[in-house]
Amino acid sequence: MQIEKLASKIAQRDKKAFEDLYSETSRIVYSVCLGIVHNRSIAQELTQDVFVAVWESINGYGGKGFKTWIITIARNKSLNYLRSAKREISVDFSQYDNLGDGYTIDEREETRSTLDSALRILQEDERQIVLMRNAGMKAKEIADVLGLPRGTVSWKYSTALERMKQFLEREQ
Repeated sequence: MQIEKLASKIAQRDKKAFEDLYSETSRIVYSVCLGIVHNRSIAQELTQDVFVAVWESINGYGGKGFKTWIITIARNKSLNYLRSAKREISVDFSQYDNLGDGYTIDEREETRSTLDSALRILQEDERQIVLMRNAGMKAKEIADVLGLPRGTVSWKYSTALERMKQFLEREQ
């Protein structure tokens, strides 16, 4: 079902429409959150918060660009999280999660680590663009969310991919 049509059904508290919306947009929302906070578990929590906010504030939706509205909520929640996190001292214990597995190599984790390293060489806006494109967003949608011209989004995406490719080739 087209995402725009889901808004009116969700406003009528149609749970099935909300589930459909989640299925269609959760990957993009997660990518936006991850691109900003750079932490998978926090991005997952923020993704859930975004959908709670959509459910609670659906009547505030203006009627055009539903997907963009949702992504804007994701972006704002992520930025708000970063602002509040700057005021807190945080300790990340995730590096100690697998102490008992010290002698095994998980190829998926190794690949994830390599890609995370490649993403870290990008500037903030480039990283967001790459993650949003990877999640299936079109250049125009990304441009609307980030407030950039569509050509700039396409150019930054292309440049970012080339920089990542060069980084990965050097790492091999």
